[in-house]
Amino acid sequence: MTGASLVFWIVCAIPLIGMLYYLIRKDKNKMKGSWGVIILGALLIAAILVIVYVTKDFNAIFSQDGN
Repeated sequence: MTGASLVFWIVCAIPLIGMLYYLIRKDKNKMKGSWGVIILGALLIAAILVIVYVTKDFNAIFSQDGN
């Protein structure tokens, strides 16, 4: 993971995920709040998988190792 990616996660992604989790859990209707947390978790896992897949392909295509 590069420095820019770490800065993005620390400054943007983690506070956004925390704020969304807080707002979902604050909901009066607990059943809908549970679904929100499940959906948020699924989207987070999907985003991480996409990041890993795209980064792997990007590095394979644009590597500058002389080949």
